[in-house]
Amino acid sequence: MSGNHPLRLLCAAVAAAGLVATSACAPSSQQDQASAAKQVSVLPAGLSLAGKPGAPAPKPLGQRASLKVGIPSKLELEAPALLAQTYGEFSKENLDVTFVTDTVPNLLTLLGQNKIDLVYAGAQALVFNALRHGVPIRWVSGVASAAPDSGVYMSTKYGTKAADFDPATLKGKNIGVNPGGLAAPSEYGLYELITKGGLKPSDVRMTPFSDPAAMVQAFNNGSLDGATLGPPFTASVKPGVAFQADGGYPDTMQIAGYFATTELLGAHRDAGVAFFRAVERTVNTHLSGDYHQDTEVMTKMAQQLGTTVETLRIAPSVPFDFNVPAQSVASLQKMYQSVPGTLQVDPPVKPEELIDLSLVIDAAQGK
Repeated sequence: MSGNHPLRLLCAAVAAAGLVATSACAPSSQQDQASAAKQVSVLPAGLSLAGKPGAPAPKPLGQRASLKVGIPSKLELEAPALLAQTYGEFSKENLDVTFVTDTVPNLLTLLGQNKIDLVYAGAQALVFNALRHGVPIRWVSGVASAAPDSGVYMSTKYGTKAADFDPATLKGKNIGVNPGGLAAPSEYGLYELITKGGLKPSDVRMTPFSDPAAMVQAFNNGSLDGATLGPPFTASVKPGVAFQADGGYPDTMQIAGYFATTELLGAHRDAGVAFFRAVERTVNTHLSGDYHQDTEVMTKMAQQLGTTVETLRIAPSVPFDFNVPAQSVASLQKMYQSVPGTLQVDPPVKPEELIDLSLVIDAAQGK
């Protein structure tokens, strides 16, 4: 499932470079394929993407197919796909899956070049820019709800609990953030807190850390007033040093997941549905509830992620969730617009332009 089109290559390169492109970057064949794809941006009322162990049942493809899936690194959030490989769930679908590891910008470029079929990534501004630049990209699956202990942590110098914390206190404070700051979807909790405080991003000093462990160390020794943290790094915050001022992001939105182009949603749709049948079945069978207590699952996961069961158990089990609430599109764009030069989208992307849940819906329904 690969092939290069000169305009597609150009669009991917333009999107990755953050330059302006023309409508010529959307070949008529891709436009026709996009319009023909069965696009569903909101889950039908009453439909759940979760199911019982063993569901959805395998529905082997009539002819062996293969997919290349891009991942930036091996994280627990990618465990459903990685363990689907381990448990042989892809084989049950008559599907071969190869994982390609690279940076998110490079993976999205490869996706635009049709050299890979799916990419696991955060919904970066690059995704929105690529869509407007003519790359037929779609957000086809979420990955998880926000972990209960992820979010913005503040020094106990400024309070003891979220209910009593005044977000306006953030003005002038030094907050540790992930690389990219508010240009990264993982910082949505901080953006929400800044907004609640009636502040502008420029009112807050943000210090980026490429190493979360170093961020925790700086927070613990008092060099930072706050930090955006998630598991397992939240477990390293010293008792009494901090309190959780805000969650990572609300249930009404998603910040990451799998991205594909209309190629997978159209010509190779059966393989895309098979991929998500296997992934959903893996979650329903092995990764629901407090799966961190299942030694067999954790042993296999640790082997896949190159870590230990003990390290993984420092953090709570991940609440996997394949939905992408429509509000995600507007909320993330609003945050990116607060960072000059980040979002090059006009007019704003609408949920129905970017989100397409039809693959995970068909998979959940056993189609």
